[in-house]
Formats: sequence, structure tokens, C-alpha cells
Amino acid sequence: MRSLADQARGEATHAQRAILLTEPPSIDANEITDKGSVNQRAVLARRAAAVTDLYRTPLPPEVIIAL
Repeated sequence: MRSLADQARGEATHAQRAILLTEPPSIDANEITDKGSVNQRAVLARRAAAVTDLYRTPLPPEVIIAL
């Protein structure tokens, strides 16, 4: 069975790095909409430090690399 990364056609089609957050998206911080969708703009603004960590060199230990 081929992995998801093997089937992907480009870098933007699969995640290469991840961070497991200790706190789920918050309705009170507008990260979750009334319909239950993720408000990406609010998540990116509220968790800017975590996003920055994904691209930091060297990578912090909490960043998971997907091969």
C-alpha cells in the first residue's frame, strides 16, 4: 500500500510538519464558527508562535516531521 505522501503530486498536497497543540480550537476565541467550522484566520492569528515554530531553523523538539 502506498503512503499518502507517495500519492501526492506536489508539496502543497500533504503536510510535511505538524505540532500537536495542548489546547483545542476555542469557540470563545472565534477559532470555531457557529456552524462548527475552523476559522483559519483566527487560528493563525491566535497561534502565530506555533506557526512560526513550524518554519524555524533548527526545528524545535515539538515539531513533528512527516516523511
